[in-house]
Amino acid sequence: MKRIGIAFFVCTIALIFSSCSDNQPTGYETQQVTVNLTGELSTLENIEVKLIDSRGTYFIQSTDKQGSAVFEVPVGIYQATVSYVSDPQDGWRIIYNGSTSNIVVQNDVPTVVKLPLTEARSSAIIIRELYVGGCQKNDGSGWFNHDKYVILANNSPQRVVLPGLCLAIASPYNSYTINKNYDDTGHLSYESQGFIPASSSFWYFQDNEVVFEPWEEKVIALNGAIDHTITYSKSVDLSKPNYYCTYDIEHYSNTSYYPSPSEDIPTSQYLKVVRYGDQSETAWPISTSSPAFFIFTPPIGYTPLQFGNDVSQVWYDEGRAIASFACRKVPVENILDGIEVFSTAWDENYKRLTAAVDVGKATFTPRLGHALQRKVDKEQSEKQGHTVYIDTNNSTNDFIETETASLRN
Repeated sequence: MKRIGIAFFVCTIALIFSSCSDNQPTGYETQQVTVNLTGELSTLENIEVKLIDSRGTYFIQSTDKQGSAVFEVPVGIYQATVSYVSDPQDGWRIIYNGSTSNIVVQNDVPTVVKLPLTEARSSAIIIRELYVGGCQKNDGSGWFNHDKYVILANNSPQRVVLPGLCLAIASPYNSYTINKNYDDTGHLSYESQGFIPASSSFWYFQDNEVVFEPWEEKVIALNGAIDHTITYSKSVDLSKPNYYCTYDIEHYSNTSYYPSPSEDIPTSQYLKVVRYGDQSETAWPISTSSPAFFIFTPPIGYTPLQFGNDVSQVWYDEGRAIASFACRKVPVENILDGIEVFSTAWDENYKRLTAAVDVGKATFTPRLGHALQRKVDKEQSEKQGHTVYIDTNNSTNDFIETETASLRN
């Protein structure tokens, strides 16, 4: 993200404006708007604030040392947003996010707005692509969805060593299922406690230390570490020797989802699972339309297996203290990255990841071979001489739904 020291005005196609200017359009009544950032932040200075009107036209200003951004804008109704990422230090970044809507700017009335921000420490290890929706069968008879995968990436020029690495999902498994984990104030019940519940089970790398070399990517087959294109030409080949896979047939026994992996993939690259929730499931219940997927390292003092088996870390979905609803409380500070996915087929979707993990959402249409891929940060890529991905802790900004999975390209 580019830091900008002076305000500039970007015009979109709007009926009332016919030209752009560096400050504000002339000939329209303008008024001062002051946006004050609030929150327990390590810095308040040089954070970009965007003020957006109902037509999508926006102004950008950077804050002063007190965390104030001052605008001169036409009267109207606005939304103020912040999505700011600090420069990397030792493979980590600080991400600031916040949004407030229905800011009414009137004639002769200066407007002062408080914009609360969340601050999250973000690892250089990111979710680069998520492919879970499957593809159409060759004969047009339906849809094949046992070819899921995720790509993780080191989004930095630094070597990163993690003390274990785990893959998890939050519940409800589908975004359109009514979420009974909201409290009376409209917040997720676990938000104030600083954790995300890992539902049912989670997968973990067998290595005690998981190493990502600079810019390295790791492909993980979530189902079927084989070449699916032999049967379904629109699918993907997940049989490559450098790929990883989720395979623990003693715990998830459905061979349709978990056929024997390709012999080219070493058994040391199999991720194992620790289960504590619904024992009737024969496969990991990641949604094919709208998962809340996240990656984490075990809390200090735990191996992944110890953490998954520690009953003191239990939390019950919907507050129902029965074994099949058991989850594990993953501290937000241990979550490296997450993606909240909403289904395009439903008008009502419910967030499961808190703003500290993902302030937005990515929308997705399954069954067509589509994927959710992270957008490229062109400016940083030019500076680094390598592909750098946008990471603002906001999937609305960071991801795009593509018609084709990258492993088919």
